[in-house]
Amino acid sequence: MPPIDGQLAIPAGPQGGGGTIPLSTLIDYIVQRTYHELMVLSELLPRKTDMERKIEIVQFASRTRQLFIRLLALVKWTTNASKVDKCADICNFLERQSLFFVDTADMLAKMARETLVNARLPNFSIPCAIDVLTLGTYPRLPTCIRDKIVPQDPITYSEKRQTLHRLNQVIQYRLVSTDLPPQMRKLRIENGRVKFHVDHEFEVTLTLMGDNPSIPWRLLDIEILVEDHETGDGKSLVHSLQINYMHQLVQSRLLDNDKPLHDLYRVLHSFCQSLQLEVLFSQIQRLLRDRLGDSVRVEDYAVGKNLIVSYWRDQIKKDKTQDYTVYKLSVHVSDQDGAKPLQITHTPPMLPLESRKVGLAIRSDHLSIERLLMQTIEVRTHLKLKELEREIQRFIEGKCVTYDLPVALHIPVLFPCMKSEHLRITVDAQKGMWLVSLPSQDLPVVQEIEDCLNGEKKGFGNLLIKLRLQLALFRCERSITSISTSCSRQLPIINIHGHPLESVQHKLFIKIPKQMNHFLIVEVSEKPPKSVEYKYYLLETISCTGEGVEDDIGEDIGVKSFFKAGRLLPLDSFSVTHGPSTKLFESEEESEMDELRKKRKLLLGEPSETESKMYKVSPYFVPELAYILANCEEKLPFVTLGRELSKNGVSSTGVQVDGDGSCFSLGILNLPSPEGCSEEDCEHVRKALLSCTIRVLGKSAKVWQAEFVFQRSPLHTKHKRENGRSQRVVYSFDMSTESIHKIVSDLLEEWAAMTHLYGTVKDFADIHRDSRCGMQNRVDILSFNYRRLSLAYGPTRSSIANIQWKVDTDKFQIRLGTVGKSSTSNPHVQMHSQLLDYLNHTKSIADLAQILDETWAPMTSINKLSTAVMQGGGTVTLQQMLNFTVIPQSVTHVRIVFRNVNCLDVHFRGGNIVSVRDGAYSLFDTIKAMEGFTTTPALKAFLNIFVDDAVTFGHTRRRSTTEDDNPPSPVDNLDIFTLSQSSGSSPTSRRQDGGLRFHSPMTPPSNPNTPASPSTSRISAGVAPSPSTAFIGTPSPGNLLVGESPGNPTLHVPSPGSFVPAPSPQSLGIHMPSPAASFISPQGMVEGGSPFTGSNLAMPSPGTRNWPGSPSMQGPSPASRHPNAASPGYPGLHSPQTVGQMKEAEHKAAVMNHPARILPNRSWAASIPTLLSHNGFDQLLTPDQPSTQHLSPAVGAPHTSPLERFLGCVHLRKHIPRVLQKDDGLINLQSNEQGVILFAVEKLGGLQFRISVNPQTLQSLHLKVIDTMDQWNPDDLQILEQFFDYKVAAAPYRVNTVTAFTRLINFRQRILKDFIQIMRLELMPDRSMKWSIQWCLTFPLVNSYLASYSGSPAVVSKNQIVIAFQLTRIGLQLPKGTEPQSIFTPLKYDPANNSIQLLLFDSTKPNATHKQTPAQAEVAVRLKRFTEFHQNPNECSIFPAVRELMANLVLPV
Repeated sequence: MPPIDGQLAIPAGPQGGGGTIPLSTLIDYIVQRTYHELMVLSELLPRKTDMERKIEIVQFASRTRQLFIRLLALVKWTTNASKVDKCADICNFLERQSLFFVDTADMLAKMARETLVNARLPNFSIPCAIDVLTLGTYPRLPTCIRDKIVPQDPITYSEKRQTLHRLNQVIQYRLVSTDLPPQMRKLRIENGRVKFHVDHEFEVTLTLMGDNPSIPWRLLDIEILVEDHETGDGKSLVHSLQINYMHQLVQSRLLDNDKPLHDLYRVLHSFCQSLQLEVLFSQIQRLLRDRLGDSVRVEDYAVGKNLIVSYWRDQIKKDKTQDYTVYKLSVHVSDQDGAKPLQITHTPPMLPLESRKVGLAIRSDHLSIERLLMQTIEVRTHLKLKELEREIQRFIEGKCVTYDLPVALHIPVLFPCMKSEHLRITVDAQKGMWLVSLPSQDLPVVQEIEDCLNGEKKGFGNLLIKLRLQLALFRCERSITSISTSCSRQLPIINIHGHPLESVQHKLFIKIPKQMNHFLIVEVSEKPPKSVEYKYYLLETISCTGEGVEDDIGEDIGVKSFFKAGRLLPLDSFSVTHGPSTKLFESEEESEMDELRKKRKLLLGEPSETESKMYKVSPYFVPELAYILANCEEKLPFVTLGRELSKNGVSSTGVQVDGDGSCFSLGILNLPSPEGCSEEDCEHVRKALLSCTIRVLGKSAKVWQAEFVFQRSPLHTKHKRENGRSQRVVYSFDMSTESIHKIVSDLLEEWAAMTHLYGTVKDFADIHRDSRCGMQNRVDILSFNYRRLSLAYGPTRSSIANIQWKVDTDKFQIRLGTVGKSSTSNPHVQMHSQLLDYLNHTKSIADLAQILDETWAPMTSINKLSTAVMQGGGTVTLQQMLNFTVIPQSVTHVRIVFRNVNCLDVHFRGGNIVSVRDGAYSLFDTIKAMEGFTTTPALKAFLNIFVDDAVTFGHTRRRSTTEDDNPPSPVDNLDIFTLSQSSGSSPTSRRQDGGLRFHSPMTPPSNPNTPASPSTSRISAGVAPSPSTAFIGTPSPGNLLVGESPGNPTLHVPSPGSFVPAPSPQSLGIHMPSPAASFISPQGMVEGGSPFTGSNLAMPSPGTRNWPGSPSMQGPSPASRHPNAASPGYPGLHSPQTVGQMKEAEHKAAVMNHPARILPNRSWAASIPTLLSHNGFDQLLTPDQPSTQHLSPAVGAPHTSPLERFLGCVHLRKHIPRVLQKDDGLINLQSNEQGVILFAVEKLGGLQFRISVNPQTLQSLHLKVIDTMDQWNPDDLQILEQFFDYKVAAAPYRVNTVTAFTRLINFRQRILKDFIQIMRLELMPDRSMKWSIQWCLTFPLVNSYLASYSGSPAVVSKNQIVIAFQLTRIGLQLPKGTEPQSIFTPLKYDPANNSIQLLLFDSTKPNATHKQTPAQAEVAVRLKRFTEFHQNPNECSIFPAVRELMANLVLPV
């Protein structure tokens, strides 16, 4: 039955409706066909003529175009082919069904008519069935079927070995009995075969089919061994069809042949040679197409016979007008013996030696026509270079050498010559032309030589001379490459025509270093027979424009890029490069030993002299040029310098060779007198100057060196080199950047500086050598080098002062420093300006040295003061100020300012004395304080504490504060007059030789009210005299200068402000009114008169005690105990009272015996200077640790000076009344004691607080808490007192700490008790806890968010209470240098609900950008947890919360 639709798969391939093919496959076929045709054209077209090429290309283009047009039509048709495909599929299906019906009918008819007509069923084979069923075998199978189906048994392995061994013997016998070709002697017999191997040609395998001698050889296999390693890509060169053809041909030659193996070799050898020629031909075709082009051409190619190639074709094209030689290479089969390999023949013929270098036959192991051509060209190149070498040798002095790869002829144009200077001539391997090059540089003459060699070779010798001269100039250029200069072959000279420079040929212009208008010219000329000669000239030029304008007068003259030639000076190279002691004939006669040594070398065949011995330097380097250029470079600056020195009036010796010829020098004969120096000083310096020489030193960076040689120094210094017979002073000037005018100017300035310094040093030397002056004990002279004087002073000579003259400022300059082991810096740095002005005013080094020595100790003490910047030291929190400010006024006067409020005037005096007064008082009006300063109470009493025996001259009793703080009282006029008239000694006789010889100040220190210029004329001018004068005979503070004061030395009376005890009116029995009212009230002051009132002289002083230690007790004057006391100050301050006079005064006092009056505290007492010794002044300013006996042993006080502690207490005490006035909760109480502040707290009704100053030291404030109702534990009150001493009235003495403390005690009792417990933990730390605590009375600057709060009181009390602490980790063993953990903890306490928490600053404010740290977060969590568990309303939670933090707080590391 026919198949049903859909059940029969349509077979692939052509069907009834025609076959189908994918469109992509069709396009692929078309592209491959086009590419194949294109490749065939590329291989065939080079062999055809131009016309044939064009025809083939047109035909290819036409065919390809038609093909792709059909493809295009097919592609367009396929867009509508879907309907046609459906119809075709239907037709094909119907045709297949029809075929099935027809085939079925035909097969049935055939079976009925042919097959079934003779069909019979055979009889059943009963025996066979029985055998199969019973025995399981079929033994009755016919033998013919078994023989045709079942194969025979194979032979055994031993039979195979025996058969092959027998066959090997038969083959061996056949080879021995027949004639073998010589080339086929390499054979191998194995496995019944023989294999013949001919190297690089073929390999055949033969065998025999029997042992009969008439049986021919049977060819089994042929392998062709010819290979193309360059173009074959490892593929076989013979097709398999060719191998089959060769196999049939060779097998036919082996039948019925007497010498079958000979015929076999001839056939295969001939085929291999033809194949080798074909390989060479294909290689040359590829070379012509790829690289060689028309330079090589195939002259003839006969298949299997020869291949002729011509090379160097470009030379033939160029020499068409001349007779030329055609160079050919022929590879052919040998005519005499065909068995030989391919032979090589050269045209024109080569010598046998050169032919053997190329090879007489082709090498079959590596067929390469390119290598054969290169070998041939190389041999040809050697031959041409040898011929050229013979022609060139007569033009040069050296020897030509042929080497390198590719081979080249190296010609030494100069002698001696470097390899880079050799003229290199080689032959172009492709074109056969001469190639000429010069490795060192590219010169036009090299191309001319190349053109000459490739031409007629005329003028070759002249071109070599031209090249030799240019190379010589090139050597000159190379010789100056290491010198910082430039050179050129030409210069833009506008006047060269007619100038001698025009006749100089082959020249090189070299700019002399550091010279703008001088050039060295090198001329190179031919020196017969074969060398060059150098000539040198010195050219002087002037810079100008193209029009010849030289000056800059015109407004627009253009750029000066041209030169105008001046003098042209020839230079003798021999005289320049040789010194005056150079030998004219350097060659000496050879000794007999030298002659014998030369003979021995000649007999042994050794060279007479090696090249390394002949030339010790590079031939590139021209020594003469370098020497001459260096000589010009060194001499020309000296010439210019000499001219400039002459313009400035300095005479010189000219350029000379210095010493042993090491360098040039210029000697100075006379130097002018500097301006501002006396002729006497100039003459002294000229006499001391032995010589002055100027040299140039240095290699890369040259400098001028001016050497001044002086005789022995007038001062003996510590420097060993300065104590010889002569002393050298050397100055260096930069030669590269400074002009000659600047150098001469600097030289004269240095000369002026030495002259000025020498004049002052000479006077100082006379004083220093005089042992009576004691200057040698004051200072040491470290160094004096005529430029600078170095003085060392101080007890250990650790401070130094360098003195030198500065020409730019026309003043002396002082540089202060230290040397050796010095604990501090130079103490006089702060008064550097004053010292400088003093030296330039006095011009006396001796006075300066004395001042430095006598002021060293007090200035060192002043330097110990803390000048650190402090924030919050005053009432303004954010204001920054210096703790101490030192303001020097002169070399003997310094002002010390404490926090911009208090001021001390310090004067340095002779005899190791320092006078100190309150600088807030004016020198002319002690009633008013100076603007910006505040007077310091009790300063006089404080300063008197530090008065020692050096001031009191060994008296054991100190002066009391009563006498210091009060002015002296009037005494009987008769006694005073008697005392003043009995003065018998002159103050000048009492002057100490070792004291400072300072001028008396305009305003005496004894009384600031004294006018500036007092004289006796003021009394006669109608000024009323003081009433005290009429009764006492002593001048009042108003007219003090009319007496024997420093301002008026004509009188000699005691000063009211004497620095030694004066007789008290109490001791004399006189009751005089106190002058305090006249100093305090402006109405009591008479202009020009005395401050004392004229009435009520007998009224006792009603003053009360206003300060601790103020004199309110009646007692005898210390003058009665010290009758001989004298003032240690200026001589004008010495008191003339004698012992008798003092006794008489005592007798007067005993007779009168009036009751003693109470002297009030006088504020102007501090305006009178207090004399201190250097030791006492040092104790006043040296930081130490104050006494802490009233504090806990665990509490330590910082190191501060006594002055800082005193001023700090004054500063705080002044602020306490203001705090009491501002705070409504504090009640100010009246105290009967002077200097004591007494107040009470409204919330603590039973407590009174008493603040007083330590009367012994005046350096500390102390708090005493008085419990009037006995409600407090005395220990708690003591803790509060200790906390005030330790935290409030202590360094750094901030006023806000007092404010914070008053806020602390202004709380209710239960809160204050918690505060006291916290204070106890700070004063007496508990080591069992993890943290120690410190109370922060002011906000520290620990973070940026506290910047606006830094220094403000850290205790705030409004609705809530803010306090702050600093917690520090204790009890841990930390590594050395590791700080323990510390955290600032501000707390906020709410009294309403008795809760405490960490204070978080508001981050919304502009100045508060704080982010909570992990440590603060832990503190906040700990406090929150404490608040949750602490629910005792009767107990304040501040102290328990703080104790919880100290005991249990653990911070993350």
